[in-house]
Amino acid sequence: MQSTTILRVIIQDERSTHDPHFRQYCVQKEQGLRKEALKVLDSFIEEMKKNDFETQRVFVEWVFEWIEQFEDGHQLLVYPLVNGIIQPVLQKWMNIDPLDVRPYRWQGLFVHQGEALPYLLKAVELGGGEEQRVIVQICETYVSALWYSFHHIHEDLYLSTFEMDQERIQGIQDVVMLIQDERTRTYYQKQADYYTQLLSDWIKFQQTETNDFMKWCAEREKSYEWVETFYYRQ
Repeated sequence: MQSTTILRVIIQDERSTHDPHFRQYCVQKEQGLRKEALKVLDSFIEEMKKNDFETQRVFVEWVFEWIEQFEDGHQLLVYPLVNGIIQPVLQKWMNIDPLDVRPYRWQGLFVHQGEALPYLLKAVELGGGEEQRVIVQICETYVSALWYSFHHIHEDLYLSTFEMDQERIQGIQDVVMLIQDERTRTYYQKQADYYTQLLSDWIKFQQTETNDFMKWCAEREKSYEWVETFYYRQ
């Protein structure tokens, strides 16, 4: 399925005949005619807004079923379409059918605009272990936040709070065992263990010291990579 692009697949899909303006948008975008494509997309959005909610929902469902299959799915998620059709439909869908996992999954994975986690967590609450892509993204979200908290720790600069990072570590622990792929599960478990130890060491350090966390770690043979680089390998 990855041998072609999502735009070409949409163009060839019989469903496109029901939305000729959307098909024309994909054709022009695929040809590199950006301005022309956006103008056609505007026409499509105005037409789609006049339709009933079920028609809009069917369109959004169709689009995301393709997006989930392609790495270049973002090609369809341009701001006018997301803001004009997709976001309003997903939000209304959640209100009308709060037990359907799909709008939460799609909102959290693809159009969250920086607020993904609540939707991802709701998707796992509803879908459990079936939501493998969501579970991995939850772990990645927490790991990225933990990395940011500690990425200047070798300079004695901690960019978070103990409570917040403890919650992030627990967030990984809450879902990591649901990951079916063993290598992926092991990776995120190791990340959780790493940050658990690092946070614990930082808390201990803060109880007695204010400067040179690296030296404190080296003296206690804490084998963090940045400690090894500056102390053990000199």
